[in-house]
Amino acid sequence: MSGGAYGGWSPWAAVDQGRSAAPPIEAAEDLLAEILFDFRAISRREFRQGVLETMGRAPSSRLFHLDVKEADTAREHVREILRSIARARDPRAVLGVLGEALRAHDPYDGALPWLELAVLALTAETGLPAEVLLRVIALLRALTPPPGPQRLLAHVPPRAPGRHRIDERTTLPEILGRLLDHFGGPDAGYALSFLDGLVRDPELALRHPQLAELGVLLRRVAVPRPEPREGAAGRLIVQIRLDPETPEHIEASRYHLRASYYRQPLAGGPIERLNDLVAGDSLAKEDLVTEGSARLAGWQELFSELARSRRSPVRIEFLLPKALLGHSAELWSPAPGGYRLGLLHPVVVRSLDRYINPWLQTPAWYERWEHLFAETMECEAVDRIGWPPLHPERAADLPGWLDGRPTLACLGLDTPYDELDPGVRAAVLDAMVFDGVPAMLWRRAPGAPTDVVEALRRERPRSLARLPEAVHRHRKVTRAAQAQDGVTLFWDDPNCVDPDQDAGFPGMV
Repeated sequence: MSGGAYGGWSPWAAVDQGRSAAPPIEAAEDLLAEILFDFRAISRREFRQGVLETMGRAPSSRLFHLDVKEADTAREHVREILRSIARARDPRAVLGVLGEALRAHDPYDGALPWLELAVLALTAETGLPAEVLLRVIALLRALTPPPGPQRLLAHVPPRAPGRHRIDERTTLPEILGRLLDHFGGPDAGYALSFLDGLVRDPELALRHPQLAELGVLLRRVAVPRPEPREGAAGRLIVQIRLDPETPEHIEASRYHLRASYYRQPLAGGPIERLNDLVAGDSLAKEDLVTEGSARLAGWQELFSELARSRRSPVRIEFLLPKALLGHSAELWSPAPGGYRLGLLHPVVVRSLDRYINPWLQTPAWYERWEHLFAETMECEAVDRIGWPPLHPERAADLPGWLDGRPTLACLGLDTPYDELDPGVRAAVLDAMVFDGVPAMLWRRAPGAPTDVVEALRRERPRSLARLPEAVHRHRKVTRAAQAQDGVTLFWDDPNCVDPDQDAGFPGMV
């Protein structure tokens, strides 16, 4: 029936001849079928029949389910559905109804945004020739694994209409659909600017050779792109560092407060130092929250930077020695009125030892960090948090447990860090150093972590890279329930390390 993904229609001809009319539905049958095959429930006959019955109740496809011939296999049945749509009086309207019916029956399937984008290409004027957009969809679907959310967000034009509706949870087809489908008439400029960014991204080009073909296609599309804005804001990273001044095993431990803030691209990567806090007096362990908050509240340069960066994401990182990893960092309150830092911004803790010691910055650390950004449709992101056995008699099993899970990037502890058996705590720290574990999550009060995991699941993060924001939102939602408030996220970004940080602080031995 069709000659390739687009039948006899060529995306090159559409570009060269300036055609804007959409090709017939038959020309896109192969692409539509492949997208439909990706729906996890499409193999079930009852699911397909339910979708068809829903379509049959719509005014523009009245009794459509009666026109579709039964088939022995799911693949052939899907083809029959598409052929029936092509034979309908208004095939584009019926195709739109198919997308609506699938959203009603399976709203969270990862294939749905791709189908909706293909429907948009075939049923609406987007500013791009439909066959060109269909080819773009086919090329982007072939990117395996897909680019992570941070890298995608970095290429979204900051002034694009609807930019406020795009965040790290927005998938690749959703981003492209929102850039193309907006008020004010068809305008593909911002979508093309986004695609240009993907093509020109050197890391993506290395991982996905298919982008070269996309680049050739884009160069033949004569649609004006908006000029990139110079100096686009990245993420503001505030690092609060507590260096031990006394042996940490003594009761009256004291710590020296140091702090710096940086700018990091939204896609991640190296940081740019902006300023340092002039080192002050040391703080007693019992006074860290109160005295440390007062020091930050008086840091005028940071206050000014926060005011300038009010539209940029902010992350607060506490660099802590191993004896302090259980510290309630998000309870610091530098804002007037005692507002807790953890309710204002994402707050994480990280290992001061690994930060300052290059010997501990192993390749395994970087490799597992990359897996934090991986997306998958096989399970939800929070299901990729590993929960190791933490019984004292099983502590020696942790290295083997991790060795069998080379892509695991985040550990969940079902016992508060400060209450771990000493042998288990040592095994957990070894997992960080020798196995390169970059992220951990635990409650600071006894109890099962079920409520924390379910709260994170409700946030539906596309990848574990969204954990700081998901934990932040959980803290805000549960702020009235003190028993649920104690959640720590250990978040050791290997790209967010300043090897020259000590040079800015006097008095180092």
